[in-house]
Amino acid sequence: MHLILARLAARPLATVPLVGLVLLLSGTWIAPLMDRDEPRFAEAAREMRQRQDWIIPWFNGQYRFDKPPLIYWCQAACYQVLGESAWAARLPSAGFGTATALLLVLWGRRLGHGLAGFYAALMWLTSVQVLIHGRLAVADMAMVFFVTAASWTGWEMTRPDALRPSRWGCLFVASLALGFLAKGPVSWLPIGGLALGRWFRPGAFRLSWAGLAVCLGASLAAIGLWAIPALVATHGEYYRVGIGRHVIDRSFTVLEGYGARGGLGYSLTLPLYFLTFFLSFFPWALSVPSALRRWWAVRHHDPHGWYLLVQAALVFGVFSLVRTKLPHYTLPALPCLVLWLAGQTTEAVGAARRLARGVLAMAALTFMVTLGLFSVARSHLIAANLWREVGPHAGPEMELAAVGFDEPSLVWEFRQGITNYMEYLPAEKAALFLARPGPRVLVLPTAQARGLLKELAAGAICVRATGLDTVHFRRHDLTAIIRP
Repeated sequence: MHLILARLAARPLATVPLVGLVLLLSGTWIAPLMDRDEPRFAEAAREMRQRQDWIIPWFNGQYRFDKPPLIYWCQAACYQVLGESAWAARLPSAGFGTATALLLVLWGRRLGHGLAGFYAALMWLTSVQVLIHGRLAVADMAMVFFVTAASWTGWEMTRPDALRPSRWGCLFVASLALGFLAKGPVSWLPIGGLALGRWFRPGAFRLSWAGLAVCLGASLAAIGLWAIPALVATHGEYYRVGIGRHVIDRSFTVLEGYGARGGLGYSLTLPLYFLTFFLSFFPWALSVPSALRRWWAVRHHDPHGWYLLVQAALVFGVFSLVRTKLPHYTLPALPCLVLWLAGQTTEAVGAARRLARGVLAMAALTFMVTLGLFSVARSHLIAANLWREVGPHAGPEMELAAVGFDEPSLVWEFRQGITNYMEYLPAEKAALFLARPGPRVLVLPTAQARGLLKELAAGAICVRATGLDTVHFRRHDLTAIIRP
């Protein structure tokens, strides 16, 4: 296997995209959209395309201020070419995940160590957290790509012997701006790494504070081409919710239960990411402690390795201080970390053999889950199961309502064939909804539907489905009452 790996390393610009897309796209056409975030992102992109409103995202007919619009633009473009599907919604994440691997290859070449870049790309593509988020219809992989691009271009821009620093500076500015449009201010973390480099190693970083301010100002100006129209159109609400709630509140309070409350709980979660690191970066994390011990003796003579570790540590440090915590928040640290680790291990005895075994094992595990487990799981998800029953009876102009079940997956599934938005009703208004004139569909727990069916006139169609929601992994038994 390591001999095959050596041949593939000779053509990394062809090998890495192939490996990346095969790994990250496998099974994306099998499983329905899961959790809350995937349906929200996918549906917002659908509504953006339907409304032809490329400034403000919407979900279920209401503003969605959670994230800037870049990922929705990418998903909507995929819908335009491939149609609206879970596979098309997930394609941008696979693309950005693969593109990040290519950045690592190119960065390694710039350092004169192409093999390290190739090894880093394979480590990145076969890390657990990348194999998960590289196939989800969310904004993280787009953000990680631009954070990596900013880290690389920032390094090149500040080289004391750089021949064209202005060219790298323009790319740095573009990376910051596009990263913000992907997921907000988190994309500016590389600025902190450059500032630390200028502060602690001024001889290795040619960077003036005025120049850094100019880069940040230029990025803000580029962001303003979207942000100013968005703020004007929403009377500042995009800022108050998108930045106020989803950045500031997330930093200082626990949102949606993702974190520990109270001073003691906060203190206990401070080292969380240094523990989850070994799972998120599995299997390659197991090699980090020994590589770090070897590198420590030469740390003063390796400015690039120091810079990569500082950028990675900055991500871990910042998100350790944030109160709301999720394992994937540290994803932006992994590209710099894998490039550092590859640089430390490529020359070690047996490195190619260990890399080949790790890549093969993770690829086999990936295909077992995505082609095997996903095929089994798809028949056990409630929203998709219910839509399969309702779809043959649905019409585009039907009114939609739900009682007692408000997961976003229901909106995504039902709006495949019904153009109206989903209403959420209290149980006492269910009968009134069904009594309105015109075709309609009401979704409610089967136990409640039995009593309601006695009040209905003839002609109603009832279909039933069972399955799990992937938010709480709770089993549901739902009935859809259809009035043609």
